[in-house]
Amino acid sequence: MAFRFPFLSRAQRQALVVLYALQQELREVVQDCSEANVALTTLNWWQQQISQLYADKGVQEHPLMQALQPLIAEYALPQSELQALIKAHCTELTRARFQDMNQLRQYACQAGMVQGRLGSRVLGFTEQQTLEFAEKTGELCQSVKLFSQIGADARQGRLYIPVAMLQQFNVPAHQILNAHGSAEFMSLLSTWLVELKRQFKSIVALLPQADKYRQRSSLAMLAISSALLEEIEQDGLANVLQYQLIVPRPRQQRLFWKTWLCGFRPV
Repeated sequence: MAFRFPFLSRAQRQALVVLYALQQELREVVQDCSEANVALTTLNWWQQQISQLYADKGVQEHPLMQALQPLIAEYALPQSELQALIKAHCTELTRARFQDMNQLRQYACQAGMVQGRLGSRVLGFTEQQTLEFAEKTGELCQSVKLFSQIGADARQGRLYIPVAMLQQFNVPAHQILNAHGSAEFMSLLSTWLVELKRQFKSIVALLPQADKYRQRSSLAMLAISSALLEEIEQDGLANVLQYQLIVPRPRQQRLFWKTWLCGFRPV
């Protein structure tokens, strides 16, 4: 998504195309493999490919690895962050439930690595605190995505809401998996929504003034995620079990340009 921003340089757009392509490849491994063991074997192959890139073991055979290789030095992309992206997809296959919000946030941070730290390295920064901002941005964007697709995930037998949160609000897991709402579930959603909305201000406050110009694409991602939460809230929280809302492409483009001209100011 970020590589479509008109105010990025051609080199930056191309770099983000490669990172988003890697993310999509990994996502398809999880979605398209009917057997978890086969998917894990494929993800392990990707881990090995990344390791070979950093070990500089000759020319890579996979076109995506060939495209990624020069970006590592150009944008100082750490192996740990690329491997974390793969680890997130492994987690989807090996962890049936998240026990608490800390586990969910760790997964969201890893899964949001392209929108977060990796993407921000491509955009450029001068202060280390910008990477903290980037990490929180990726985590929040991924968390909002998970919130928006609770019903879609449930229809696939997946449930990302932490066990501790379900217990706190007395919401049985089977109730969500069977798309049955309740007053307790609405209370859970409302509390989670408030917490997600609260995070936008604190995350934007992390971004140093010196890097606000460079990180406008990241700010636009936050603006789109904030708009998605507004759409969900206005549509009615109960509907997250029935269908998944998205921010339409034309509105995304307007938010891109608004952020470019005016920045992003969370409500």
